[in-house]
Amino acid sequence: MNTSNSKFFDIGVVAPCSVVPQVELRLGVERLEQVGFKVKVHPQCKKKYLFYAGTHEERAHAFYDYAMDPTIGSVWCARGGYGAVHLISELERLTRERGVPPQKILAGYSDVTLLIEFVRQRWNWKTLHSPMPGGRAFYKLKAAEWKTLQAYARGQFVPDAWGNKKLKFYR
Repeated sequence: MNTSNSKFFDIGVVAPCSVVPQVELRLGVERLEQVGFKVKVHPQCKKKYLFYAGTHEERAHAFYDYAMDPTIGSVWCARGGYGAVHLISELERLTRERGVPPQKILAGYSDVTLLIEFVRQRWNWKTLHSPMPGGRAFYKLKAAEWKTLQAYARGQFVPDAWGNKKLKFYR
């Protein structure tokens, strides 16, 4: 989602779950910026409350703030972990009181899967089950995987880098 407006951010990063390792997040954000994304990291990503990235209310409000921010085209979760379940009731309340955010893409996985399903059902958002910039695996993606992820983040549909891999079952 590119535009000539210099205030537009392709990606807004929030931390709806566990505490975010700042070095990994910085490396992930740099990788996104190197390929042309404009990235806005919510200050909440630096917070710590117990093992969460802020209180339940702080995390829910950061998520909703970026969901409503017209300068952000997609919301990318910094990392997963634990804690997304605690945001749902506050997100429901904010939605009732302030309205449904405009359609965007939500990216993440792990504990974020609950939020992916929430925004898909309640807000009619598109979703991307993907690595997150606050995780070590994000900046270690292979070139073909990284190219596919970039295209998906831009809303482009391309043959994915993982499509021909066979599943391995362990017993």
